[in-house]
Amino acid sequence: MKTAYTCIIAILLLLLAGLPGCGGGGNGAADKDAGKLTLAAAAEWTERSDGLRGFQQHYEFEFPDLAVVDLGLAYQAVGTGLAEIGVGDATDGRIARYDLVVLEDDRQFFPAYNPAPLIRREVLETHPELAGILEKLSSLLDLETLIRLNKTVSIDNTMPQRAARQYLLENNLIGENPPQPDKAVDNPLVVSGKTFTEALILGYLTRYLLEDEGYAVIDEIGLGEVAVLTPALFSGRIDLYWEYTGTGLMNVMGHGEVVSDPRQCWELVRDWYDEHHDVVWLDYAPANNTFVLFTTRELHEKHGWSRISDLVEHVKQAGQ
Repeated sequence: MKTAYTCIIAILLLLLAGLPGCGGGGNGAADKDAGKLTLAAAAEWTERSDGLRGFQQHYEFEFPDLAVVDLGLAYQAVGTGLAEIGVGDATDGRIARYDLVVLEDDRQFFPAYNPAPLIRREVLETHPELAGILEKLSSLLDLETLIRLNKTVSIDNTMPQRAARQYLLENNLIGENPPQPDKAVDNPLVVSGKTFTEALILGYLTRYLLEDEGYAVIDEIGLGEVAVLTPALFSGRIDLYWEYTGTGLMNVMGHGEVVSDPRQCWELVRDWYDEHHDVVWLDYAPANNTFVLFTTRELHEKHGWSRISDLVEHVKQAGQ
């Protein structure tokens, strides 16, 4: 394999020092040879079965250089000119922070990871109106919205509670002052969620929306990751939280095949959770928080890279 690996320590030192990138010229990405593109990626993605190796086989090419960076630093590496291409999460706020351009996965390699509310069937049968309330929220959560919300918290240092409330107010989904609970006060809804930025935002969006509708809510947002939340939901300790379709499919169900189509992925998890655990997947948000490749706006405009296949063709032509 011709890929040249750059060590983690070296790239971190370069990032901290603000020096030119590895293997390139003194002016970073813009001055590099046309075909000598460096991909910045976290070690975890380079090692997983649906990561670097599978990606390069799927698109039938190899990156000339690879910079293995600490988790989350790929955005900075590309945004500051240390690498031309990065891989990360589609809804990360640093995409907006560095004005990065996401390349279309036109050959559909990356799996679907659309967030959706999960709720116990018993709770939904008691409160069937919850489906409409939560799906009204999920329908608004496209990529642009989640990137903006994530940036507000992770880059602009706004508390996730405040970011969630402000979004709901701006979109007329809640009022300034929530009413006193008048629904199921003796049997409140236990709203939970994961610990990372986007999950916290989704949890607080749900809590405040339900409180505005008059529900009594117990806040267990930030309880843990999928290994904690899944058994808590199945056992009835919590009533609802947001999960990602790809996580449900691969991490919980153990499905061995990557599913890139959001609808197909959702239908698979919907049917399995309902049949085996009496848990309902409500409709998923438009945002697909899957892995993405991104580049700078400068390189996007200079080379016309809009799809991953455009990048592949560029590398192949430069290597001739």
